[in-house]
Amino acid sequence: MQLTKYIFIILSLFISATTLADPFIEERNFVVEAKLSILPKIPVMSIDTVLEIQNNNYEYKFSIRTNNIVDFINKVNGDGGIIGIIDKFYKPLHYKYRYTRKEKEKFVEIKYNDGLISELNLIPEPDKNKLTKIEDDMLINTIDPSSFFLNILNYKYINDCEKTFRIFDGKRRYDVSFTKADKIISNNLIYCKANQVKLGGYKIDEDEDVFASSDYIKVIYNNNDVKDFYGYEANNGAITLYINEVK
Repeated sequence: MQLTKYIFIILSLFISATTLADPFIEERNFVVEAKLSILPKIPVMSIDTVLEIQNNNYEYKFSIRTNNIVDFINKVNGDGGIIGIIDKFYKPLHYKYRYTRKEKEKFVEIKYNDGLISELNLIPEPDKNKLTKIEDDMLINTIDPSSFFLNILNYKYINDCEKTFRIFDGKRRYDVSFTKADKIISNNLIYCKANQVKLGGYKIDEDEDVFASSDYIKVIYNNNDVKDFYGYEANNGAITLYINEVK
């Protein structure tokens, strides 16, 4: 009896120690650069992030700040966060983003439950009559844009350049589809190319913001054992955006 009790105590201590292990915390900072036609790149935004992982749960906090105001990029300043689980990739359960754009305060909150959106809060509410329609089944198994960015930082979550992310930002619904056939390895870098497919929630009669639509997307990784993130590139007409990590 004493031996059984002793083993139970040891196991309890081991389980408690494992459950209460110190979380993994990682801070990363990025710079967004914009290039218009033949002009040189201009740093326009900074993105500061903190990722905290404990067991299979994570919290991701981010802060976006406009550093240089240019005519072709709208000024955006905001703070947000995601709480989610890691299940083959980063899956959000609760996403919040409060930001200012064009001098207007905006707020997005999305809650997820079993692959469905259980709650959506938008301030201000968009006029759906001015947007292309989103069907209910288009919102199944979607993630928010910040979760997309978090996932592409890790090569394994892009599935060797063969992955489709179903993204909904609270208003717009689109897919970003990476195809292994477009994968390129050159100069010790891996280039994963994707197309952005606009599905719904886009303005009918007005031009969209440069961040809302891309002709193509490239995510670049170092071709080493880690395959760590090297950079991001997205093109919209004459404008190309680059995201690089600040080391």
